[in-house]
Amino acid sequence: MRALRLAAGAVGAVLALAAVASAAAHAEPVRATPGDGAVVTSPPPEIVLTMSQDLARQAGANDIEVLDAAGSDVTPGTAAIDPADRRRLSVALPADLAPGEYVVRWKTLSAEDGDPASGELRFRYDPAGTPNPGREVLKESVLGGATPAAAAPAPSAVGGGSDGDTSWVLVAAVAGAALVIGAGGMYLLTGKGE
Repeated sequence: MRALRLAAGAVGAVLALAAVASAAAHAEPVRATPGDGAVVTSPPPEIVLTMSQDLARQAGANDIEVLDAAGSDVTPGTAAIDPADRRRLSVALPADLAPGEYVVRWKTLSAEDGDPASGELRFRYDPAGTPNPGREVLKESVLGGATPAAAAPAPSAVGGGSDGDTSWVLVAAVAGAALVIGAGGMYLLTGKGE
């Protein structure tokens, strides 16, 4: 009977951890093509970002701008959410993209928690350069395993939205609630009067 109570407590703890991890997440890039810091020798046809959560289908909420060294947006159109995969956001690049350094500025709105997120990635188009894929894997799942040191997200790649303080208040509230519920459940399951 004691083993059953301990197992129930462990399951409760795992569920509480999953709730906290879910509350802390935003729709941020987990994969980028070209990768952050990439050097490409031919112009990429598009920028593709795969996000950690489904994106809200709301006009203007999700976007990718590709800025040249002068700060001008070089994308000929707007970013689009893939109809078959709501985590995939992409934008086409012009075929005559000039060689140079580019900043990929993204913003998202999560369909799962309604939180906005934004950040930047960089790549260089250099026809005479040495190709380098950069960091294509930017972030791995919190519950799916640790992020390898080589693929650790750069601070600019995982920037929170303008309401970053509010998100941490939410995380703290969910963590506190999970702790209280878990402690209460353990108290009841371990037999308070035994």
